[in-house]
Amino acid sequence: MRYTGRLAASGVMLAGILIMRVYAYIYFGYPLTEIPLVGIIFVGLAYAAGLQYDKVCFFSEKDSLTRCYNRRFVSRNIPLLLASVEKKRERLSLALLDCDNFKAINDIYGHQMGDRVLKEVAALIRANIRKSDSLIRWGGDEFILVTPYIGPSELQEINQALAELSKKLQVEIRVSSGIASYPQDAKTFENLIKVADHAMYEAKPRKTVHSQQYAG
Repeated sequence: MRYTGRLAASGVMLAGILIMRVYAYIYFGYPLTEIPLVGIIFVGLAYAAGLQYDKVCFFSEKDSLTRCYNRRFVSRNIPLLLASVEKKRERLSLALLDCDNFKAINDIYGHQMGDRVLKEVAALIRANIRKSDSLIRWGGDEFILVTPYIGPSELQEINQALAELSKKLQVEIRVSSGIASYPQDAKTFENLIKVADHAMYEAKPRKTVHSQQYAG
């Protein structure tokens, strides 16, 4: 969560108090070193107001179910990220992750279980990526991972963790993935998604999940 609101609100309030103290010193001779209790209270109130602003900004870019970033985050931040990567001549990977046969999970186990699966999968992916990586909920059961690099080893770790999650929830959970690299595969976010989507489709299993409870 950014500190923009808290810093701005507290800074403006401190500046106002300082101006008032200078005015009181010049015209009434009050010492500059004395900070009245009311001034401390006002700074605290300004900080609290700034905190609420920061929370609103933070959650406006988050998906309410999975706490992943949402499309608003993409529109605001990804163009800036791509411009920075291009300027620094760095590389960037985009992985498109899709829960296989998620509709079958909803139909067999109910939407409450489906929501739990999405939350658990999102938490699992976040636990296996860097803090600097961005995980985005792109659609119903689709996630996008934006990272400097992701390869077979990283995806294998996620798949292994998914196997453990399947045992925990007693539901078969599989994720198909496709990767696109900037600038080798494409130079825009939209085209990177197209490349990753094609790779993901090719990797998807052609069989549907069993309509039975997962046996482990």
